[in-house]
Formats: sequence, C-alpha cells, structure tokens
Amino acid sequence: MLKKLVFVGIFWSGLSINAWAEMLIKQDLSVSIEVEAAKYISFINIRESESLRKLKSLSMEDKNIIIQTYNTLNAFLGENSICKGGSFNIEPIYAYKNGTRMQNGFETHYSLNCEFTKEQKKSYDQIIQKIEEEARKNPYLLFALPSIEKVVDEKKLAEIDEQLNMELLELAMQKAKEYSKFSKQKCSVKEINLSPIVQERAMPTMLKASLNAARDEAKSLESVNLPTAKPTQKMARGNVVFSCR
Repeated sequence: MLKKLVFVGIFWSGLSINAWAEMLIKQDLSVSIEVEAAKYISFINIRESESLRKLKSLSMEDKNIIIQTYNTLNAFLGENSICKGGSFNIEPIYAYKNGTRMQNGFETHYSLNCEFTKEQKKSYDQIIQKIEEEARKNPYLLFALPSIEKVVDEKKLAEIDEQLNMELLELAMQKAKEYSKFSKQKCSVKEINLSPIVQERAMPTMLKASLNAARDEAKSLESVNLPTAKPTQKMARGNVVFSCR
C-alpha cells in the first residue's frame, strides 16, 4: 500500500535576467512516498547440539543420521517452497593446547532463507513445525526459532524510484505553468538535476522466540505471530532551473 505525500520544497537560490530578457528561476523541488512493508523474511538455522560438540569421533553411521535429517527437510521443501537453500556441512572442531592442534568435537550447520507474504504464513508455520519435528528426533541437532522481519520488497522499491522521478518531473512542469501565469511570460523547465533518491529506513519490529530447554514439554510448536514495521519514506529531490521569456 502506497501513501503519496507530495512536498514542494521552495528554496530560491537565485533569480537572474540576462541581456536577452530571459529570466531564470532556480528552485529545489521534492516529492515523497510512504511505502508499507508487505513482505516477511526469516533466516532459519540448525546447529549442532552440545553432545555433537563434545563428540571426539563421529562414525559413518552417525554422519548419515545427520545427513538423513537434512535430506528429509530438503525433500519436504521441494522446488516451490517459500524457503530456499538447504545447504549444510559437518566439520570437526579443533582447538590448540600448548601449540598442538586437538580435535574437540564436531559442528554442523544447515540454513534456509525464507521470504513470504501474510497469505503464506501457514506455509511458514508448517515448515517450522517440520524442522522442529526432525531436529527433535536427532540427538546431534539443535533448532532455535528464528526471527521474522517485515520488509519492503526490493522490486517494489525500484518501481517506486522510477515513479518518484516521473512525479518530480510532472511537478516541475506544473510549476513552470504557474510561473507563466504569474509572470505573464512563457516559462519552461530549462534544466533539472536529480539528487540521489533518499530512503528513510524505518527500524523494523522483529519477533523472535526461543525453544525451551525442556524439549519434550509440548508436542508441537505454537504458531508465531507476525511482526509489524513502520512505513518507509522515499523522497526524490531535484534542483530545477526555469526559463521565462
């Protein structure tokens, strides 16, 4: 949802009349739009449990137990999921003692990047539930609930940039008509210098929950409420030179 707020910043930086009776008017103009965030992002991670971090040796069977969990999740997600990624690793953890490298345990990391709308919230809940179920069954894995952030879609922002530039040009042409009427001369836009579009990034309200250490207290996770975010302001500015004859 876009709420358009048009501000006309009038800063007279000079008015000059040359020998050919051309009157030049320099003015700063600006237009702005309030953009509502409509997309949600969440970064999901599965890490090693404490028992895996302390394990000195990891058998092929144990590695396969971890891999099977990750494969199950990737198969569940499929190609058209709101969450992309699914890459993972299993690596030894080393520490140095008296100049000697020692292997202390193992670490693993599985990650997903999720983007979804309010209407896709149910799909997100199902994915979180599935990840929790599979991680709960694996003694080597630990899943903590990720944060959810409400953001403005980047493609939408690019479209708004173009829209703002067009509205700034329209505003300049409208001002030229007003100067023509006021001065009884024919005024036109002689030059317009666009400044970089400014975006006021609102601080999002993020929602984060953590799993209780007692993992068997509940049979399933509660649905997580979606967070809110303040609207984002985007503004286009330009220095305009009007010519009146």
